[in-house]
Amino acid sequence: MKSSVRILSCPSLLAERRVVIRRLGIWPAVFALVGLLLFTGTIAWLGWGDVIRALERISLPGFIAYLGVQMVIIAGLALAWRLLLRRRYGGSFLLLYWGRMVRDSAGEFLPFSHVGGFVIGGRAIALGGVSFADAAASTLADVTLEFLAELVFVGIGVILLVALVPDSALVLPMSIGLAMALVAGLSFLLMQKGMSRLFSGLAMRIAGQSADAASIGIQRLQSALDTIYARRGRLIAAGAMHLLCWFGTGVASFVAFRALGQNISLRDALAIEALLHAILSTGFFVPGRLGVQEAAYTLLGAVFGIPPDIALSVSLLRRARDLLIAVPVLLAWQGIEARRLQPVSGDLG
Repeated sequence: MKSSVRILSCPSLLAERRVVIRRLGIWPAVFALVGLLLFTGTIAWLGWGDVIRALERISLPGFIAYLGVQMVIIAGLALAWRLLLRRRYGGSFLLLYWGRMVRDSAGEFLPFSHVGGFVIGGRAIALGGVSFADAAASTLADVTLEFLAELVFVGIGVILLVALVPDSALVLPMSIGLAMALVAGLSFLLMQKGMSRLFSGLAMRIAGQSADAASIGIQRLQSALDTIYARRGRLIAAGAMHLLCWFGTGVASFVAFRALGQNISLRDALAIEALLHAILSTGFFVPGRLGVQEAAYTLLGAVFGIPPDIALSVSLLRRARDLLIAVPVLLAWQGIEARRLQPVSGDLG
């Protein structure tokens, strides 16, 4: 599906894609092949018949409810992002909702990494009227808060795992991985003081301008980022909203399992979803985390006593939901970029 949707039509983004391809060589194709093999192996091991029978249990109202929960989660994520923008220069809630949909869709279905989603999401709100400095700074802050909230959510998942399945072999590796991720998250936060080359490069890509033109506005970008982090109340509110949205993903998982006829508690669904994201983070280099997600669902389903065909069906249901949202969003974004055959004019201010 991803290969059939040409989603990079803006010249600046096309050039960026060619650079990434040259730098990465054959590795994206290798990782995609590994993911495909893992996906195929999981399906073959469980058997298509049981999976199809499980999917046939889904009613249209059940799937609509599952999709609806996701749309509500996106609204919460948009609100968290909006809280970080200055009132005078910020975009509307609807613009941030659109930007968040673009970010998530591109991050999941572009063939290289989630960084592409961050860039394109920030560019989407910049094209909607937010200054490039505020778009880039708010994207950096929002990504940081979302990641830190995810660590809290995963930590709660590990606590639930210890409480519910104390003898599970996953307890130790999950705990070690969580500690390492916490160190990485705090390091990422500290790096934003003084605007490293990594973040300067992100701003340049969001602006879609030449490196020289973008570098002129780095001071403005640092100023916008400092302003965001100086407003502690809004930071706390945005972080709390992100954590609430992570719990919302657990609710979505609960709805999906119930729609498939699995009598699961909300507590178990939250634990599975939290631990799932811990596992998925290790497979970020696999395009769409193809195969990694299916294997993770199967593994966690076994830990919590869920039949493998049901666990795999939830993964496939999740992919169907994400594709239903991502395809029209990416096509619409491509249309917007296609109408701008030249990079957007203006500076980072």
